[in-house]
Amino acid sequence: MNAPLTRLVDRLVIHGPPISFRELCARAVPESTRLLVLDLDRTMHLARNMGELLGWELCAYQGYGPEHLPAIAARPPGRFFLDRSRPSRAVRYLATTARMWGYPGLFYFLWGKLPSLLASTRRGVYRRFGPDPVAAVQRIPQLALMHHMAQVPVATLRTLAQQVWDRHAADQVVEREDLAWLRERCPGIRIVISSASPQPALEVAARALGVEDVVSSGAEEAGGAYSSPYQVDRLFLVPKPRRISGPSAVRINSSHAKIERLLTRFPELADRSVTSVGITDTGYGEDHSWAEHFTRVVDLNSSAPFPPIVPARSPTREIHSALALTRGEKARRAGGDGAYVDPRRAEPLPAPATLGAAELGHRLGPLAGQVERVAQALAGAAARIGLGRVALAAELARVNASLDDLARAYNAAPESGRGRGRALAALRAELGRMRAVQRRLARLERPVSALSYERMQLLTAARATLQPTVAGRGGEAGIRAIGRETRGAP
Repeated sequence: MNAPLTRLVDRLVIHGPPISFRELCARAVPESTRLLVLDLDRTMHLARNMGELLGWELCAYQGYGPEHLPAIAARPPGRFFLDRSRPSRAVRYLATTARMWGYPGLFYFLWGKLPSLLASTRRGVYRRFGPDPVAAVQRIPQLALMHHMAQVPVATLRTLAQQVWDRHAADQVVEREDLAWLRERCPGIRIVISSASPQPALEVAARALGVEDVVSSGAEEAGGAYSSPYQVDRLFLVPKPRRISGPSAVRINSSHAKIERLLTRFPELADRSVTSVGITDTGYGEDHSWAEHFTRVVDLNSSAPFPPIVPARSPTREIHSALALTRGEKARRAGGDGAYVDPRRAEPLPAPATLGAAELGHRLGPLAGQVERVAQALAGAAARIGLGRVALAAELARVNASLDDLARAYNAAPESGRGRGRALAALRAELGRMRAVQRRLARLERPVSALSYERMQLLTAARATLQPTVAGRGGEAGIRAIGRETRGAP
């Protein structure tokens, strides 16, 4: 009989209605913690993605012009900014927004939003993109933002990122004072922000919160500006790049790549004797792999909380699930509205619950057995395609090396000659070869992808089954609530 590949965590704590971030840390972050990793987007601010908002800020900057920067900074929170007092600039802004987000938005709608409506279409996304479709689908808007960021100086991006941070202060959950308190409570703790958002957004967060280490997405910086990523698809509708970063210089810090970079930068994360805590909103389940590496994980204001079933080899013993109060909510409560909750929060609110291993086993026995059977099937399917995966990975490595060479050739060629055009054409041809290899890999991985989809469905159901609410509804009601919250994820 094969050794078990999955297990239940020792303890699941659902903290119930919103509490302060400091109270959450007092409950969920042990004094022995040596590494605390915080996500940025929708973790530090309720329902706000700082990287995405930086992209919208860049649209406003390019559309209305730098002379209108004060008006851009003073606008209300949110993505869109239509200034009717400047009609000609507003038209340019709309054109800029369509150029930046037209193709990425349509792609995300077709492969992210639309497939979420039916189980059959969600399964199709796994078939098309492989066992980690969330990262693949999100990569297109991430690359689009990187292309457009390369058109302005890094100093300007930092200014825009600061404006985004300041304008959404009311939605902020984590305060500088909270982290200072935590350092006193946990001597020797290292606090890190890791996010798929670009470097300027993380720099602003780190400066505001007093955090020393960040891990972000990004590309090579040269001459005071970022280079464009090597994925120079014409559909991104950007001008000819000033410089191009090859694969070795482009970082998309999402999904499993986020963990790989954390392990490289902070090797103590791999030491099971070190207490490590990861706090993330894990929107769309993209950070569920954190429960394979940290000794304790916390899903915060999350639309896809951590499932209580983890790999058998995982060091994770506890999962905490919490809602944390924003500055705005705390201010309303301090002003006399003692039970105020932001209307963007899903209803009904969760009720507090603490479930140990015995209770989890009692509640999840059949589902846990199904997850284990799928995990065993997954391991077998992965083993059967192992040699094919290795061969295709080697082919992709050769393509990436060629793309690095072509990016260097492009950057070295004079801007006025034909050298850049030839290098760009060759690079696009090599990108076609890369996409062909990726399609072959997706076809090879279809048995693994189908089982990955089945596992995702079971884990979502397992977590939803345990979700009590202040209205006293759990089980099927909880599953329906999770379904509402995760629409938009593949």
